[in-house]
Amino acid sequence: MDGIPVGSASLADAVAPANPETAARPVHVDPPAGPADANVSASRADANVSGSLADVDALPSPADANVSASPANVDAPPIPADANAPAGPVDAGAPAGPRTPAGAPALGLVTIGQAPRADLRPDAEPLLPGVRLVEHGALDADRFDGDAEAATRRLLAPEDGEAPLISRLRDGRSVLLGHGALIPRIEDAVGRAERDGAAATLLLCTGRFPAVRSRRPLLFAEPLVQQAVAATVGTDPVGIVCPHPDQAEDVSRRWAQLLPGRVQAATADPYGPAERVLDDIAAAARTLADRGSSWLVLDCIGYTERMRAAALRAAGRPVLLARAIAVRMAAEVVAASG
Repeated sequence: MDGIPVGSASLADAVAPANPETAARPVHVDPPAGPADANVSASRADANVSGSLADVDALPSPADANVSASPANVDAPPIPADANAPAGPVDAGAPAGPRTPAGAPALGLVTIGQAPRADLRPDAEPLLPGVRLVEHGALDADRFDGDAEAATRRLLAPEDGEAPLISRLRDGRSVLLGHGALIPRIEDAVGRAERDGAAATLLLCTGRFPAVRSRRPLLFAEPLVQQAVAATVGTDPVGIVCPHPDQAEDVSRRWAQLLPGRVQAATADPYGPAERVLDDIAAAARTLADRGSSWLVLDCIGYTERMRAAALRAAGRPVLLARAIAVRMAAEVVAASG
């Protein structure tokens, strides 16, 4: 999953104020409870938010956490045949599509991995009509080839005892990350998006980060996703799917702080081998449904609409998709900004 926050936050925490002096409001980050990280349950009445650590994937508007997309809607937009196809030679600042008019408002999409995210655009573009997408990645300048790769991965790795973040590289592979090396890289990517004209920027990671500086509205996917889930599921038991086993315990604990119903987690890597990824996600969803979860949350930006459909078929339960929630909310902020 693309973060490691702990504690709680209101929906307002999803959007950092655009203040060039103070930049984004610092967010308190408690140390993770353990090397693991798991996801879990939500409440309509309680809009307080705890952290989540996946990469990524909005239903509410800034003023109303109860405005949400239908959780059972799996009429996915067109998806590439390969569930985890590597990115092609796409300009990171290219318009969202041929019908996006020149001068259209722009949304910055900042991944904690590398841009462009070829796996994200097919899902994001139908939710952002008339919006130009400006993609940048925290790791765009880092090398993951040849002799440099091992050293780069060591530099970016989580510290001992830190629940990892996970994100996607430009070539479709994944990388495990810690917070320390990421923060300055994220700030640089946000600055590039703003210089490219982004009216607002969405950080594509379902985790919370401290003090990321920005000059325009900066949205954090994690509180957007958690507020929407809490507003939707009530006291029902919720199953969270996260990418990595070392995230499961922490993710479960933080979701359980937010949701009144029972929370449990299972893992399935959205960046795994293309021939296996849908089966792995279906198996995780089926396990959570068999254990009594009434709702499922795919809690990583890496999970796609196609993966949501696989989880829905396997579990027979409504499946909320983090990337769709975050992108829908980002579209509202861009519209609000004119």
